[in-house]
Amino acid sequence: MPNSKQALVVYNPTARSQNSDQSWITRLVSELSHQDNYVVTLYPTTPMTTIDDIVALLKPELALVVAAGGDGTIRSVLAALAKCKSDIPAALMPLGTGNVLARNLGIVDEKFFADPLAHAFDPIATGVPVRIDMGLMNGEYFAGMAGAGPLSDAFMVPERDAKTTFKNLAYAKAMIETMAMRPVIFKITVAGRTFKVRASGVFVANVEDLGLGKPCELTTLTDGFLNLHVLDPRNFSDYVAVGFRFAAGHVAGKAPHYVLKVREALIEVIPRKGLRSQFQSIANKIMMFLQGKPSRTARSQHIAAMIDGEEAGTTPMKISVVPHAVTVLVPAERIAELNKQTEDNEDTSPKPKQSQSQSQNQNGANKPEQTAAAKAKAMMDSDREPTYAPGEVTAFITLASEATEPNP
Repeated sequence: MPNSKQALVVYNPTARSQNSDQSWITRLVSELSHQDNYVVTLYPTTPMTTIDDIVALLKPELALVVAAGGDGTIRSVLAALAKCKSDIPAALMPLGTGNVLARNLGIVDEKFFADPLAHAFDPIATGVPVRIDMGLMNGEYFAGMAGAGPLSDAFMVPERDAKTTFKNLAYAKAMIETMAMRPVIFKITVAGRTFKVRASGVFVANVEDLGLGKPCELTTLTDGFLNLHVLDPRNFSDYVAVGFRFAAGHVAGKAPHYVLKVREALIEVIPRKGLRSQFQSIANKIMMFLQGKPSRTARSQHIAAMIDGEEAGTTPMKISVVPHAVTVLVPAERIAELNKQTEDNEDTSPKPKQSQSQSQNQNGANKPEQTAAAKAKAMMDSDREPTYAPGEVTAFITLASEATEPNP
């Protein structure tokens, strides 16, 4: 076919949590063929498909890769692109339940039960390529977040059938069960400092508010940082606050968790049982009554680690950011919003006085790429020192010195 381009569609044929059929494939192939004269290759994944399998498909002649599936499938495709340092742009077709990255890129509407494919075809035709960061956890790439602890486990528990039937509500049961679980004693090392905390969940995210709490500014995905979240809900009101923050998108007031921007983090588990609060003890008794058996918490430094909703080994978790790892197609409307926000911020910011030599050096040649580079350098320089003090930690979370049961 003359002047044709090559496109690869990697899709999960079992990802039907939000979509009961695969009619999207017909529409996708049709639009790619007619709009851009693409020759499309389809590659259905299986439970045995590895990232290296996808890497082998990334031929130099490819002009586009489409990642179609849930967060796990999208992570695998982006990981393959990052692993081989490819510049091939990726378009996301969100077919899963959470669709965290697609939601934060503006591909999926912010409404909790929005149809994930309602606007998913738009970026393929008119999207803007943007380099975004990824995270690396024990050698495994992630696009959204990595985590450990009972709250993290809740992202991995729902079975596929439950997610297909109940969609986002499938996570509700797992989240409620975490109220009865003991918190974990974590040892966290960032920026050369170490502190121990009691928490029901520790997450390191590439998106804001774990991708659920509020619309993510695109700069969060491109700033060369990850966000460390420490969640330690103790009472019913704490769980309600966390639920409103991450499920309902309510962002007024102080965040019900501790957040710190990091480039690297080491997350370990101290093999001691964390003390339940009075509310958690009551919840545990109710859960034991309903299940007819006592709950048991093993003391181990190795607990399940999660990346993008899937189990990925155990703690300890060595995490780092991979700046500008992959290129994704972002809706043009989202780019326009970002540009307008940047212009508004520049208009309202005080303008420092310039010396005559500075004015002469600029000579009216303040190119956009130079401005962007200067902003990035200023951001990196401003965060060379740790952004927290040990005393500040206690304002958000409980240090673990007296939050554990004594050893027998």
